[in-house]
Amino acid sequence: MARIDSGPLFRPINRWDTVSDTRLGAGAINAFLKRLGRECGFDFVPDLSSHSFRRGLSTSAARERVDFELIKKQGGWKSDSTVWGYIEEGQLLTNNASTVLMEKLQSHLQSK
Repeated sequence: MARIDSGPLFRPINRWDTVSDTRLGAGAINAFLKRLGRECGFDFVPDLSSHSFRRGLSTSAARERVDFELIKKQGGWKSDSTVWGYIEEGQLLTNNASTVLMEKLQSHLQSK
């Protein structure tokens, strides 16, 4: 509807529905996330932020085997270690020995 073909995708819209040429600031994203979180009834609303989106991007993209350099570029990170830290933290509950053992136990119990 905004007919955006270049520049920032997420932009402020004023009360007269005029779309700005500038990017939407992090504060606006944070306010939006908190409002959405409250409407969804989340109990972790105080912890929501635009930073959560960036971290979530790295975790989700890594799970889908997106190339590391693409993840780093999309998130705007300069440090490899920061991105690897987010990816590893996001995989703590998915890529570990306990998960494999619990899945085998579940399979065994279901077969009985």
